Amino acid sequence: MATITISRRFGAGGATLGARIAKRLGYRYLNDELVKEVAQQVGASVKDVASIEKRRKPSRLMSFLEKVVKVDIIERKRKYKPVDVKEYVEGIKEVILKQYEQGNCVIIGRGSHYILQNKPDAIHILLVASKRFRIKFLMDNYGLREDQAERAVERADLIRADFLYYFSQRENHDDPILYTLCLNMDRLSFDEAEDLVVNLVKQRENKNV
Repeated sequence: MATITISRRFGAGGATLGARIAKRLGYRYLNDELVKEVAQQVGASVKDVASIEKRRKPSRLMSFLEKVVKVDIIERKRKYKPVDVKEYVEGIKEVILKQYEQGNCVIIGRGSHYILQNKPDAIHILLVASKRFRIKFLMDNYGLREDQAERAVERADLIRADFLYYFSQRENHDDPILYTLCLNMDRLSFDEAEDLVVNLVKQRENKNV
């Protein structure tokens, strides 16, 4: 009944790795679905909830972030109320705790490593990579030019810091003490990273048998 949280520097490949791990373990993969669930819970539009996760207004060059988020807009059959940060944080905490209770899932970001920090059976993974690696990853996987990818990485790092501040006022959200396993993607292939996480989960499961 493990729950795996994956925190990452933008462009390190966290969502890619998370999807691979979930598929291999037969776990639920939770990324954009969390936004929709929070929106339904707080009675706001998905668009408004997603905007909280991207506090800094994106430029035209950052429009590709919408593709990364891949938010499905809920049909506006009624007038939604505005959603504030405090309401969002309470909503995402509730949603992630509910998913944790169900177990067997991989949760991408959303401060999940803070929300589930002291929960048993929660495994917290951090992906880091050099700026050079992340720029290349975005160029290879999203077809960005080098200058676009560089701007994306710089801006996404600021957005991530702003967003995680809602959950903790730490200056360093990549402090290894917060995580079960830290993966440097400059030094690991995705196959190696996947094996490390999957083997850790299986070892934990065998201990609990």
